[in-house]
Amino acid sequence: MANQLLGKKILVPRSKKQASVLSKQIIDLGGIPVEVPLIAFREKQLPDEVIASLKNKAYDWLVFTSRNGVDAFFKEMHRLELTIVAQIAVIGEKTTAAIAEYGYQADFMPTYFVAEQFATEFAAVLEKKQRVLIIKGNRSREFLTEQLKKICLQLDEAILYETYFPLESEELLVDEIKKNDIEVLLFTSSSTAHHFMQIIKKHQLIDRVERCIVISIGPITTETLHSCGMHVTITAKPYTTDSILEHLVQYLTK
Repeated sequence: MANQLLGKKILVPRSKKQASVLSKQIIDLGGIPVEVPLIAFREKQLPDEVIASLKNKAYDWLVFTSRNGVDAFFKEMHRLELTIVAQIAVIGEKTTAAIAEYGYQADFMPTYFVAEQFATEFAAVLEKKQRVLIIKGNRSREFLTEQLKKICLQLDEAILYETYFPLESEELLVDEIKKNDIEVLLFTSSSTAHHFMQIIKKHQLIDRVERCIVISIGPITTETLHSCGMHVTITAKPYTTDSILEHLVQYLTK
């Protein structure tokens, strides 16, 4: 068990706050994590019109698409001294776990944790007159909103966090890639993949990463990498970090 990752050096591009748990899992499996945060988050406040609707208990459903959205939303609820009375729908195991940490339970989860599956299955339980609030980030895909608008007459959005590239990580990433000893590139979101490829192309380092094992958390991230001209060795399913490591262990030890 202790050496299933065979001492491989693995890029961990998650934010500083999120990287530690994944890095510990890699160490426990015998890998060597190389933390380079390629994504960071800034939280925002709820719009006034959404606050008014929450105070009036106007929403039937709250839709959470990420853990960051959950954390930002509950900080706002604490600041405003409000409690949730709506039903809760989530995409993702981590999002579900985050809801539970705040003492709530998800009333709806899709079979697979992607927006396409969510929209199809949520449509079957959503009534036309119900009012929905989607909590999201500034770079979230518009697909879910577009699909739900077709079946829901009252749909609001709240962008509660901004995703950005931490500029100080550019030099760090370039230095690590130039060492030429990272063997696995692990991508946990489309944003980390996009930021990685921007820096690699800017500094003409494509040849340094072509030999790497590239593992993606799901089809959307894989699509981003492909669109940037990067091969993908493994696309995890289900779309979780635990699944990423399970797939990687299988690939290295089979």
